[in-house]
Amino acid sequence: MDAESKSTSYPIILLHISLYKKILSYLYPVQIAKASTIHNSVLELCLSNGQFQLATHDALYSDGDRYRPLTIAFNYLGAALYNVKDVLVLGTGLGSAAQILHAKGLKPVYTFVEYDEIILQWAMQTLHADVVAKSKAVCADALLFMNDHQQAHDMLVVDIFNSRVVPVFVTTADFLKKCRQCIKPGGHFVLNYIVLNNTDWDSVSTTIKSVFPNLTILENGINRIIVATV
Repeated sequence: MDAESKSTSYPIILLHISLYKKILSYLYPVQIAKASTIHNSVLELCLSNGQFQLATHDALYSDGDRYRPLTIAFNYLGAALYNVKDVLVLGTGLGSAAQILHAKGLKPVYTFVEYDEIILQWAMQTLHADVVAKSKAVCADALLFMNDHQQAHDMLVVDIFNSRVVPVFVTTADFLKKCRQCIKPGGHFVLNYIVLNNTDWDSVSTTIKSVFPNLTILENGINRIIVATV
């Protein structure tokens, strides 16, 4: 693990939300916490329709088990998810990947990698206690983390954004090849990408296909959700 990485154990102390706030959240989003960090000038933890949301000034990073990009990906994988026992998530948000799988009755082991420690703390405070108990939380830059990571997983989820922009390194052949190396044979790769420029997307999709030829690209508005099997 790179010197900049920090594996952290969080006590299972879930946020206590009053019944009043839970009811109110069905009328409009209720702000639970707000922060400013070196990575995100504006972070808001809200409760909306009874579930936690993580938002910046112009993007929604997590929306409980309603988070559309990963819901679409996991619904597509269907019964194949029952073979997933070990998941690596790069770009944790509030752990929507785990929330969706938990809602489906699945209980794999997780490694969560997130470079903003406040987001990671909020995730560990808002995820189900059963999920936290089977998770390792790592505060690290995903690129640096993957440079040294050797473990293979049944599924690797990449959901990394700076606001609405996917960092360039995420779609380089070198990074994608490293991701592939960390997926067990028959395992799955999931990548959430937002198309801001069609020309850029053409180039990006060509690179992804060169590393993960057995893939499907699912569309949800400007999101492209790549689901590949190794």
